[in-house]
Amino acid sequence: MQAVLRQFAVPARDQPDVMQEIFLSAWRSVEAGRFRPSPDLPMKKALQRWLFAVTWHHILHYRERVYRWYKERAAYTTPGTESHAPSPFGQVEARLALRRLERLRPELRAVLAGTALGYTAEELAAELGTRPSTTNKRMHRGRTQLRKALR
Repeated sequence: MQAVLRQFAVPARDQPDVMQEIFLSAWRSVEAGRFRPSPDLPMKKALQRWLFAVTWHHILHYRERVYRWYKERAAYTTPGTESHAPSPFGQVEARLALRRLERLRPELRAVLAGTALGYTAEELAAELGTRPSTTNKRMHRGRTQLRKALR
């Protein structure tokens, strides 16, 4: 059976798992009475053919799962970001900064989020329904409070 797995290009790291799935599936099939050998074939030959069919079936499902996994993984990663993942320490710092940002008043948080996305004070004022001077004051107040919270 391992030769069949190699023949169908199942990676060596996955072969024990796939083989275990095959044996469990074959065992359940035998218990459920789904193994019905042909009377004109010797039992050993019938069992070999049946196990090959079960193995082939599992390899096809294995390949579908791997293909879907790679496809989903590719959808979530953007090119060039894999090598720039933040360190675990950086991730913890970012989470703590977000928690402190949540403590700010909603109007200050909205202005800081807008500036982080690249909007100008005039654009934010139009979006929030305030004057640009009010938006600038909130931006200054929000940055000051966030800076104090992060220290």
